Amino acid sequence: ATQFKDGKARILKSIDAQGEDCEEAQQWVKKRYSTIEIDCTPEYAQHEADTGNLVQKPSGTLFVNGAWPKKVKGGEITERQRYLQRLTAEKEYFKEVPAICDIAHNSVAQNNTLDLYEQYFKDGDIYESDDATMKLDTICVLKDPSEEKRHATSVCWHPDGSGKIAVSYSIMKFQKMSEATPVQSYIWDINHPNAPEFEIIPNSPLTCLQFNPKTHDHLAGGMYNGTIGFWDIRNKTDRARPSAVSNIKFSHRDPVFDLRYVSSRSSTELVSVSTDGRLLWWDTRKLEKPIDEFVLQNEEKEILGISGLEYKSESGPTKYLVATEKGFPVVVERKAKKDQPSEKKIKAMFNQGHSGHYSAARAVKRNPVETSNFLTCGDWCVKIWSEENLKSPIMISAYDKNYLTSACWSTIRPGVFFTGKSDGTMDIWDIYSKQSEAVLSVKISETPITNMCVHKHGKMMAVGSEDGVTSIMSLGKGLSTVQRMEREVVTEIFEREKKRETLLDKMRKLQEKQREKELKQKSKAASAKPKEEKVDPKEEAKKAALAKADAHWKTMMEKLTAKPETKT
Repeated sequence: ATQFKDGKARILKSIDAQGEDCEEAQQWVKKRYSTIEIDCTPEYAQHEADTGNLVQKPSGTLFVNGAWPKKVKGGEITERQRYLQRLTAEKEYFKEVPAICDIAHNSVAQNNTLDLYEQYFKDGDIYESDDATMKLDTICVLKDPSEEKRHATSVCWHPDGSGKIAVSYSIMKFQKMSEATPVQSYIWDINHPNAPEFEIIPNSPLTCLQFNPKTHDHLAGGMYNGTIGFWDIRNKTDRARPSAVSNIKFSHRDPVFDLRYVSSRSSTELVSVSTDGRLLWWDTRKLEKPIDEFVLQNEEKEILGISGLEYKSESGPTKYLVATEKGFPVVVERKAKKDQPSEKKIKAMFNQGHSGHYSAARAVKRNPVETSNFLTCGDWCVKIWSEENLKSPIMISAYDKNYLTSACWSTIRPGVFFTGKSDGTMDIWDIYSKQSEAVLSVKISETPITNMCVHKHGKMMAVGSEDGVTSIMSLGKGLSTVQRMEREVVTEIFEREKKRETLLDKMRKLQEKQREKELKQKSKAASAKPKEEKVDPKEEAKKAALAKADAHWKTMMEKLTAKPETKT
């Protein structure tokens, strides 16, 4: 039998690698690095033991008559009374009882101040920021069927709350689109994500799509060439082609950046925006040309390009919130009148004190509960505004290293919003629990995120990216369940920040008035002093030079006119 044993290392054979005449050396190749695994067998325990299960049983002690010493029978009243008499007769008894009472008094006072046994969270739905319920899971991935990579420019869930979603595809980079670029967009069903359920074929690539909230089979889309298209899915003949298209002569001059159905009796009116600075109102029954128009201009009559649109009838059916390329939001009001031209005006322009974002505002979204508060996304941060404060935002997120490309609120939780970044990462913010930083950051794609939308029920969201992939994410319970007193707390946070900004604005005004007052006092003091004649340094130097020349001339003349001394 072979036996192995440990021993000292020893050289079995040595070959001179430098020797040219050595035949053995020529059979070897010199390696700089060499790694050899000698033993790759798994490690096993030398012994194994099976320990029995530890069975735990609850147990306790019941004191019926109290804890009495062994010598005293607690069941007999006479013995207990004798023991208490002996105990109270001792001198130490009167010293220990007051000390124990003081300790007990302090404990009772603390319990009254803070009830340790109060049940704060009855429903059990309050979470910590690192709870397992704060998570995202991928349900499915919707890939653009075309071979050429296009951007998922917009995503829109079906209004009935089902798993259907409309995704528009286009290339938004300047002059990157060729004539062979496909124009199709699709309606998907997340229960069958391998192939689209319905194909939409517009005249030009779609940049945005929206379902009609009243008639769910109607869709409206904005195109890259500035026109508006309308589709009726119920149409049996050639459903993929648009039922109506606007005339390019009366349409936008730039690609349509966003559109929304607006509140109307017929439920067929919608509004579209573009970077040409115009808001156009349409009626899908007569889509040849717009029914109304408004050009967005500032005080200097400069046209402001529009990069985003938000419309909620809850905040006012006549209010249209737009994001501009200058980085600040604007509220436009349109009041329709019967048999008269509608009245359109800028109701609020949020550029009176703060310049907004340093780049174009990429998204503008209203809060689902406090509709007077809204967020804008641009450059490296998110800013939350209030319609009551036109000079500055009430909240600003921390600046990120990457550009922010999209943002949206949760439809269920008023304190949660999502932001997409240029590196393909999505940040989740929860101002209900933490305002200084995001509570969760998830890598969605390797390309920038272009658009995102939360489902009607708040348990799913769709995230589109530049590579044409739309990720359908499932939100954890911590992100899709309204927390206890969340609406009241978020409303209070917004009100507190409004008051803080108002106080800061008043302080700025007082400081400006104080500065003006000090300048006026300095000017009055300067005017009260006697005016001193101003001396020109050049004239002073000229006079000094003339005086010096005169003195020199005088000394020379004195030397010449002096009489010579006579010798005797």
